[in-house]
Amino acid sequence: MKTGTDILLVSNGYGEAAIAGYIGRAIGNLDPSALLEHYPLVGRARADAWLQPVGPQQDMPSGGLVANINLRNLSSDLRSGLLRLLMRQNRFLRAQRQRSVIIAVGDIFCLAMSLVAGRPTIFVATAKSDYVSAHSAIERWIARKAKLTFARDEPTAFSLRASGIRAEYAGNAMMDGIRSGQVDVAADPRAARFGVLPGSRADAPRVAAAMLGRLVAIAELLQSRGQATQAFMAVAPSVDALALVAALRSEGFAMPDPGGDEGIVAKATHGSLEVVLVRGAFGDVLAASQIVLGQAGTANEQAAGAGRPVVAALEPGENPKKMLWYRMRQKRLLGDALLVLPSDKDEFARGVVRLIEDPRQMTLMGEVGRSRMGAPGGAAAVAAAALAVASSRP
Repeated sequence: MKTGTDILLVSNGYGEAAIAGYIGRAIGNLDPSALLEHYPLVGRARADAWLQPVGPQQDMPSGGLVANINLRNLSSDLRSGLLRLLMRQNRFLRAQRQRSVIIAVGDIFCLAMSLVAGRPTIFVATAKSDYVSAHSAIERWIARKAKLTFARDEPTAFSLRASGIRAEYAGNAMMDGIRSGQVDVAADPRAARFGVLPGSRADAPRVAAAMLGRLVAIAELLQSRGQATQAFMAVAPSVDALALVAALRSEGFAMPDPGGDEGIVAKATHGSLEVVLVRGAFGDVLAASQIVLGQAGTANEQAAGAGRPVVAALEPGENPKKMLWYRMRQKRLLGDALLVLPSDKDEFARGVVRLIEDPRQMTLMGEVGRSRMGAPGGAAAVAAAALAVASSRP
């Protein structure tokens, strides 16, 4: 029988949806009888043991990447019905008057949308850090309407408190979802071992194919030094594994059809390179890896927080002094934990091999990543705060 605690988690991004899942699990552990539902403003939510998806949902071409006025992505989304979707989302949220508390996981837009329900709202501010740029005046004005804000790091929490916002840092909720020991990925201690993160958006198969070309170049260089290469590719829940395998086959890999929903879903060998596709065991991918090659958002940041050096490739046409907004933001956030290299596969491979042959630099990158991302514990703190607010509701 339900206690009457009725909590809606709202997210606006694929990584943010995963964080909502971590918070939902933490709430469920504290109060198994609570009603927990999840409304994603970006993409579609999957039901799990803690959260049930609700509300109108629709995939958009941009995958939610319309920040910083990305006109190309915004135009694609508008043609796909973004304005109509926004109106449906607004109507749904305005009808959520019965909720004990709402938890907004994402950026200030997510909070603003959540506030229309008129219920006590907790803001889990995953999208901004003072390491990159401070919240603007309008963002701080909206954040003051939240019951409580959980910042992603202490410098950001300090800045928000100085603006009169009820903000705290209680650990980074992003780091609460990294659990190892779920799958034995059969890491070879003699091989150079790479985690591969193609991301969770619709372009993940294309990104994975490009990353595989770079991995082949890396493996050829390492083979000339007498070393084999293993790559553990994390397949996000939102990614079509069949499409991913098809993209890898286009690069010359005899990859079998994926089997199973979780664990090792496929593997193939190409010369001295072994590629293993792993789903539902992100922590085991990180545990097996020495270096992470990532074109992802949240997953790159989680890898850095776990102490793994992270290497990203520039997009075609970019250069280190003029990166696209998204990667530039991530570089500012992670600092020296993230190495950004040219997209050309040979240049990229040489840069990665130089790194793997420099243990001191790898150690430094790991230390910076842990420092910038902080410790886990944020999900439990948000869960306790949400239940406290729910118990005191009018």
